[in-house]
Amino acid sequence: MRRDDYKIFSPGRIGKLTLPNRLVRSATWDPCILGPRQMSDEVLEVYRNVARGGVGMIITGDLPSMSAAMVAGEAPYAYEDVRIAGLSRLVETVRAAAPDCKLIAQLSRGEPGPLPSRFPSPFWEEGPRPLTLVEIQTLIGCLAETIYWLREEGFDGVQLHAAHGTLLSFFLSPYTNRRDDAYGGSVQNRARVVREIVARAREKVGDFPILIKMNGTDYLEGGIDLATFPALAREIAGAGIDAIEVSGGMWECLARPEEALGFRPVPAPESHTRLHKPEAQSYFLPYAERLDLNIPLILVGGNRDVERLEAILQAGRVDFISLCRPLISEPDLPRRWREGRGGSGTDCISCNACLYDMYEHPGQETPDVVTCVFKRDKAKYKDSQRWLANWVEENIVR
Repeated sequence: MRRDDYKIFSPGRIGKLTLPNRLVRSATWDPCILGPRQMSDEVLEVYRNVARGGVGMIITGDLPSMSAAMVAGEAPYAYEDVRIAGLSRLVETVRAAAPDCKLIAQLSRGEPGPLPSRFPSPFWEEGPRPLTLVEIQTLIGCLAETIYWLREEGFDGVQLHAAHGTLLSFFLSPYTNRRDDAYGGSVQNRARVVREIVARAREKVGDFPILIKMNGTDYLEGGIDLATFPALAREIAGAGIDAIEVSGGMWECLARPEEALGFRPVPAPESHTRLHKPEAQSYFLPYAERLDLNIPLILVGGNRDVERLEAILQAGRVDFISLCRPLISEPDLPRRWREGRGGSGTDCISCNACLYDMYEHPGQETPDVVTCVFKRDKAKYKDSQRWLANWVEENIVR
């Protein structure tokens, strides 16, 4: 039986955008185009299939706003130095496949470099040096300029990536931001960098939609958590953001045992495994439920069953549902759900084998386009599970 009357398949608004339904393809990293900074036909085919599959909005993988030379202070901002060549083809591809589907570009610094401050991490002994105030202003300017140029490329909006250990997430978290100046300390100061990026961008792009992805929890003692998240989210909403995607997890949390985390510590902390039981799914919902904001909320993280997701939307605390791994496995999942074919779940087994291709890509210098390893290559799938099982032991400095 079709589910046309479900709220999840009804139109929704984000800023000035009207989305045809409440399902979003959450940002999915595209490492095969980021290294060469060149769009490929294979990646375009992935986006084409997802658009045809029936989502209301697609958020791209993380796009850069600074080159290594810009981070080092050796070159001024120039969009051509960070642009993915052929990026406009992505806009054209999605428009042709599904004219009503909105396309959002996710954006971050894109290159390693200084962080807000030093903090205890299992991945290094000292870590990168703290950003200077001049470097923070440079970062703000580069992100704001890139927002302008992504609008010129034809995107419907942008999403600032401020989750999972990106530079902006390090600013927002009290665990990783230990500055004692205007960009650290209070929740207002930690949110200042986002507020200034949005204000600078608005001078050039007006009401062009600017979304953000941020942690409701870092899974770290002294970090963002259920108690402190609402105040931070209010500050971010007050910065002029059009929607918040609620996620969670810093990679540093993987040093903690499963008993403390409540989930298996494997890459990546935002992508939990072992989601067969319904109570293990939609695991960031408690953080979204604590918010009372005047902008839409997008819920990501373990969303696996359309009946459960419909109930979440009907409860009224969440406005949109985003999916990542299920759409790698099954790009036409939204259409299948709407048409009532094949049950209410997904064939994604939440195994994180797709991450193995992203990070390791054994036997080749660069990764292929991200696909479902479980379906495509059973031998590689076994290798991926060994990698996941051993990752913490091999990468955490104790």
